[in-house]
Amino acid sequence: MLNKVRANQIVAKALQTRKRFLDVSTNVPICPYNLAESMGIDIRFVNIPSFEGMYLADDGVILISADRPEGRKRFTCAHEIGHHILGHGTVIDEIIEKGSDKEIEKEADFFAGMLLMPSSAVMRASKDLGIDFDSLEPQEAYMLSKYFGLSFTAFLAQLHLNLKLINAATYKNIKPIKLQDIKATISPIKTNGQIFIVGDWWRERAIDVEVGDFIIVDNNCDFEGPQIINKLDLFDIQMYEAISPGISKLTNDNWGAYIRVSRKNYSGMYQFRHEEEVV
Repeated sequence: MLNKVRANQIVAKALQTRKRFLDVSTNVPICPYNLAESMGIDIRFVNIPSFEGMYLADDGVILISADRPEGRKRFTCAHEIGHHILGHGTVIDEIIEKGSDKEIEKEADFFAGMLLMPSSAVMRASKDLGIDFDSLEPQEAYMLSKYFGLSFTAFLAQLHLNLKLINAATYKNIKPIKLQDIKATISPIKTNGQIFIVGDWWRERAIDVEVGDFIIVDNNCDFEGPQIINKLDLFDIQMYEAISPGISKLTNDNWGAYIRVSRKNYSGMYQFRHEEEVV
């Protein structure tokens, strides 16, 4: 646990980093990849076993495991940005399921959480959706985790440990629930992919998905751009499947958002992750 003074310093640095390089308010989520690019840091996805990520200080490069889930990749990117901003130098982060006891790793984790999930952004999104954290449902937590680009587990931990928006009992009740069980209450389709529920509350960021993920919208939308998603023939739900890499847009009379689809477990430079695969 970080002491209060150091924690406050790191929160300030995280919010200053968002403002300086992306010029965004604290009440919207950000894409850590876009942030790194704005900072002049290269991002490369690599296939290395037992590897989470790495920050190469001398080269200005962040390496991220291509084999990890997308939410974990985004948090790792924010974590490595934390190493850069906090002056930790070159750091190799291996996969450690229970977290690290090293102080610099705790600091980078805390920085990443505050960078991706400022309290005001979480409160704004929950208000738009009518979510009460005193009676948080697993489906609501899952939906918000996709909006902020975090894994379900990391999102819950941030809500409880850092933002103090849910109590210990709620955290312990929701954390053990299997993702497949949550997704079964959201979608009629069984999938190992992620499900993104979007609507006019989804602001200021693209819908970033991988091939095989699904998008549910709350009303009919028009589609602009390359055919990278396919509308499913379902009776009572507007649901799309991501079928190929690319960038397009979903719109209706009141709302619109870009969709960016990348290949599953893509390896290579970040800038090319939405391009079609060359055979």
